[in-house]
Amino acid sequence: MQIAPLPPNESDRLARLRGLGILDTLPQQAYDDISALAMAICKTPMAYIGFIDADREWLKSRKGLDVVEAPRDITLCAHAILQPDQVMVVEDTLLDPRFVDNPLVTGDMGLRFYAGAPIVTADGLAVGTVCVIDRTRRQLDPLQIDALKRLSALVSTLLEHERVRRDEALAQAESAHQRNEQLLAMITAGLDAQAYIDRDLVYRHVNQNYLDYHGATRDQVIGCRVVELLQHDSGVDMVVDNLRQALKGKPVYYQRLGHYRGKGDRHVEVAMLPVFDDTGAVTGVVKRVHDIENLKRNEVQLRDTISLLERKTMEQQRFIQVISHDLREPINSINNFTSLLASDHAPGWPADARRHLDFVQQGGQRISQMLDDLLRYVRLDKHRVDFVDVDMDALAGQVRDDLAAALLRTGGQIDIGTLPQVRGDATLLRLLLQNLVENGLKFTRPGHQPRVRLRHEATAEHWLIHVEDDGIGIPAEHQAAVFDMFKRLHNRKVYAGSGLGLSICRRIADMHGGRLLLVSSPETGSRFTLQLQRHPDPLTP
Repeated sequence: MQIAPLPPNESDRLARLRGLGILDTLPQQAYDDISALAMAICKTPMAYIGFIDADREWLKSRKGLDVVEAPRDITLCAHAILQPDQVMVVEDTLLDPRFVDNPLVTGDMGLRFYAGAPIVTADGLAVGTVCVIDRTRRQLDPLQIDALKRLSALVSTLLEHERVRRDEALAQAESAHQRNEQLLAMITAGLDAQAYIDRDLVYRHVNQNYLDYHGATRDQVIGCRVVELLQHDSGVDMVVDNLRQALKGKPVYYQRLGHYRGKGDRHVEVAMLPVFDDTGAVTGVVKRVHDIENLKRNEVQLRDTISLLERKTMEQQRFIQVISHDLREPINSINNFTSLLASDHAPGWPADARRHLDFVQQGGQRISQMLDDLLRYVRLDKHRVDFVDVDMDALAGQVRDDLAAALLRTGGQIDIGTLPQVRGDATLLRLLLQNLVENGLKFTRPGHQPRVRLRHEATAEHWLIHVEDDGIGIPAEHQAAVFDMFKRLHNRKVYAGSGLGLSICRRIADMHGGRLLLVSSPETGSRFTLQLQRHPDPLTP
């Protein structure tokens, strides 16, 4: 296992991280929403927001996994922060020498895919990552990678926003005898526009940023009433109402789109903090205006990106459906006419002509099967998984009945052991079993009568449903690729098929929050294992 080296700015990075005050804090909805968005955009079962401390990675938010922290030495995020301006994507950890023997990869976690976008502060320090992970290899397209990067920028903005709030709360909590010093510090420090307004709603102190927003000089503002300075602002009544609330001793926070003479239209977050004298009486209000225009733009861009991804997905599905529909009619015609030729005329043809007709028939049947499998795969994205109690014994019996013709043709045998009742979608699980059993009957040695066995094991957390065959097996170097779409290891003339069956099976397992595992060798055959949770989360997608 390769341990990530420390960044050259490690001491500054750690100081910045701890200054953010984010470590070991309670869960917050805003961060959980970002994790959920990352998971939805990248279509992964797990996502999290993690921060890299000196010797650990601590997760502020997590979706689809239970861990709260992990040793830094084994985390992939420790590698991701080494390049703050790039999203690190590891499509298959088993093919990356840095992680092939990592405990997160080889252990119970079974990590196969990782993508992490560094969370970079305004001063260029990578303090953590927004990540999506999976137990199966996958790829991200450029739009998904860009969206992940935007989400990490949103986390950075959120961290800065919370830092400002903490500063304000700290300033409010300071003792009364330090009030004047605090007031001066708040007015002169930072990038926010700030002002002190007395009980008569008159400006008494302002900083330069506040003047810049309003396009005014200090002499024009000091001593001026709020309603006079904001007389051309349509939100003046709301500002005055909030000031009056703050003068009652309660801090007020709100966001608005305001028009400022010096800045134009800007989205801002406003804090109005009451100032108390030594007796506890409110003497005025500190008004602090924080510009969130960039945050709002990021939100709009994120929504646009999500909308674009959704449109692209729908366009892809429509394209495949249209192509399938347009091809179906001519292919059906070819199959029907070749069947007529074979039955009515071919018996009297020369051997070469009959062989050529066989080639045409087989080609038409392959295309029909490929269209069926392709549509089936695309429709999985639209299929809502309805979790109900499913009798796997009954499903296996139905599959055996469906494959009666294949059993008769091959002389094969399907042995069904005791199978459990699971929570899942009966239609999808039946399709998965049928594909696996059919492969076991198909991929066998010439002249061999295939045997497929179904059985199960149970652990404390999972059902393990095994489909075992005594066929030709899969060499180790090809096992990682057999779940890829259109991946074929054999000539179509020897073994028919579309190359989509195992892709469909893996997708169905993912939709159930499970895994599809493979153990195989050319000498003994293959064993596919469907791993399902015994007590699935009712919110599992």
